[in-house]
Amino acid sequence: MITPADKTVYDTNEGKYLYGFSLGTGPLNWVTEHYDVKMIDVDMVMASLENAMASTGGFCVGRSYVVGHQRLSGLGYCFSASLPPLLATAASEGLKIIDEEPERVGRLKDNAQRVHGILEKAFKNTSFAIRAADISPLKHVVWKGDGAVADQRLQGLVDTLFKKHSILVARARYLDKDEMFPITPSVKVMVQSELTDEELSRFDEAVNSAVKEVC
Repeated sequence: MITPADKTVYDTNEGKYLYGFSLGTGPLNWVTEHYDVKMIDVDMVMASLENAMASTGGFCVGRSYVVGHQRLSGLGYCFSASLPPLLATAASEGLKIIDEEPERVGRLKDNAQRVHGILEKAFKNTSFAIRAADISPLKHVVWKGDGAVADQRLQGLVDTLFKKHSILVARARYLDKDEMFPITPSVKVMVQSELTDEELSRFDEAVNSAVKEVC
């Protein structure tokens, strides 16, 4: 997979050079800046509008042999189809709001960290756990144990929060037969920048109550 022109860059046994490719993600800015990695050491950098902007589309840049392989071997529609007008408008408006109100990003980070702490405290000494960075606005709640029991406990958490506390969280759903690797059942908790102290306090009480009931 390495062309002669690129071969000299990989003449080392350190890190990803031993295998030729690397893959990683970063929670802040560019992954290279966050982890202090030289751009020359990265095969490909990708950015997506899917999660941050609730849309689709994005871009990728990288070394010529990687991009060439992707262009020639990837599905054609990935490079020829444009965004539907609704999704393009949604992404554009999202970027516009962030540009005009950059403080929203800070509030979202603070709320995400607070919700993370609430969940960690509520899940202490239980089989519930969080799969997410503390600054991530999307939290995956999982159950450490048997699959059948996990499904029951997770659904119980969703039902209890909604029916008794009017708080909506959702099960993560996948087409299991189409997945290459087994998917861990989870509940998705989304955090917003506009959550108030009162709402976060109510969430704290509700989660603690629901966890005790489900467990």
